[in-house]
Amino acid sequence: MIGVLLGALLFASPIHARSEDDSARVRKAVERSTLDQPGTKPFHLKAVLAPTRERDRDSGRTGEIEIWWQSPTRFRRELRSPEFHQIEIVDGEHRWQKNEGDYFPDWLRQTAVALVRPVPSLEEVLKMVEEADVKKLMGSTYYEWSVMSSDGNVQKGIGATVALTDSTGLLFYCGAPGWGAIYRDYRKFHDRMVGRIVGAGSPEVTARIVTLEDLIDVPAEFFNAQATGADANPIETVMVDELSLRKQLLQPSPVTWPAVQNGPQQGVLTTEVVVDREGKVREIGTIVSDNPALADAARKAISTMRFTPYLVNGKPVQVNSRITMSFKTARPGGSEK
Repeated sequence: MIGVLLGALLFASPIHARSEDDSARVRKAVERSTLDQPGTKPFHLKAVLAPTRERDRDSGRTGEIEIWWQSPTRFRRELRSPEFHQIEIVDGEHRWQKNEGDYFPDWLRQTAVALVRPVPSLEEVLKMVEEADVKKLMGSTYYEWSVMSSDGNVQKGIGATVALTDSTGLLFYCGAPGWGAIYRDYRKFHDRMVGRIVGAGSPEVTARIVTLEDLIDVPAEFFNAQATGADANPIETVMVDELSLRKQLLQPSPVTWPAVQNGPQQGVLTTEVVVDREGKVREIGTIVSDNPALADAARKAISTMRFTPYLVNGKPVQVNSRITMSFKTARPGGSEK
């Protein structure tokens, strides 16, 4: 769904006259649909996850997300998937975390965030909306911009978008490197409008909210973030710019680019990556390339990269970042000029 949506934007009609209230429209839409903010009634949410497409049924992207929320600084969250299980409690400055599995899948993290906070950094996004290209497509308004990344020599952008349904003023799609989702089946929860079907990630996962109710009769110890039994080294994921990540890169092997029959022989590509606490590449996003025929070769090369662990306060963390590469290849031998 997300890939089809982004492709359709190429044929959308641009708006030449910008409205002065674009930022206000986006702010209102985001705040109406954000559960994780001051003023939201305490809630209990449960969602079930499954691959959106039949062809991805064996991806392992299934599970459940359950959240008990009293305020942005007091909540309990449990995430379950075939390879990972996490319980996390936040109470003010204290955090308690227990994990089964050494790697927190980023698709699972992004989906959990998307359910309660569609736009993680609203003020930053609003600044981009002010300068964004604006297009109309099938009853929605799209605000589009590019997020650039560089290996220090070349650079390339990945698209970012916020889309609003014109008839309702609600979010339809929003996304940039590190976050994003499609929202459908809106229903009211007190003074919020919550999309009960959320599509996120690539390959895409559909999260269906099966429970969203007032939080009542929860014992105080349920939010005890100072209880015994927590992991000594909780898992944290941080967003890092590419140049900072590349400082941790061990000596990479040169890439042998295959000959290509069509498209540019020289250019640039980029993609999102997630690196675990040991420095291994665990997830690779969609390859955005001047020549899509080189996507598989790029994915293979990036998957072999190794990094020294990225440290925050002296402890290794997972990293969500980008990898940008230049390529130079040729036509197959014997092909026509």
